[in-house]
Amino acid sequence: MARLVFVLLLVLAPLGLCVADTSEVAWRDGERLVYTLYWRGIPVGTQYITASKSGRAWHYSGKVDGGGLSGFLGFKMSADSYTRSDLFTRRFQRDLTIPGEGRRVLNALVDDETKVHFVWVDGSVHTFSSPQVNVLDDLSVLYYVRVNPGEKRLWFINFPKLVSGGVRSLGSRLVSSPKGKANAQGFVYSGDDTRIEVWYGQDETRLPLLIIFGQEWGTVTALLQRVEYAR
Repeated sequence: MARLVFVLLLVLAPLGLCVADTSEVAWRDGERLVYTLYWRGIPVGTQYITASKSGRAWHYSGKVDGGGLSGFLGFKMSADSYTRSDLFTRRFQRDLTIPGEGRRVLNALVDDETKVHFVWVDGSVHTFSSPQVNVLDDLSVLYYVRVNPGEKRLWFINFPKLVSGGVRSLGSRLVSSPKGKANAQGFVYSGDDTRIEVWYGQDETRLPLLIIFGQEWGTVTALLQRVEYAR
């Protein structure tokens, strides 16, 4: 069974019980990141990721616009992530349809353990639990590392088990940004047959400018086009 880690997954988390310093974050309530999404080098649509304050924690939502080529191919994705105040995941849902493969839905709930409920493309239902509770998901990882850059270990919500792997720095380079070329700091995650890299702007906002992740069904690239804010 293919292990799918989609949309914007990336990069870091502690191995033990280290708590993030979230007294200040690099984004504000209502920030929406708008990306052009490429699948195997072909532009397939627009991806939106929104951060909304929820008490002392955050709600992140992500979706791919179903119009254009993504709609024609049948490529669909939506996700919702609810964090704790330390930015680790508390609840997560991902609904993903891959052309030629079908739809799969993942739900995760983190309390005194992490519980995952997964529906595969054939309708079969699978569940598992893990004692690891400091976990991240496709969306929360992008914001966690904006506060906590560095080389660490990652525990990531996926199926048929949590994914754990190492993260290393790729150094700095120029990448495209909404304001032209910008200096960016890159990290790459590799573990359980998955390789993901993300490039963050090096100014105070640390925007995730470029995300590249490879799966057996092809490489997906997300390139940041603009940043919007709710009124």
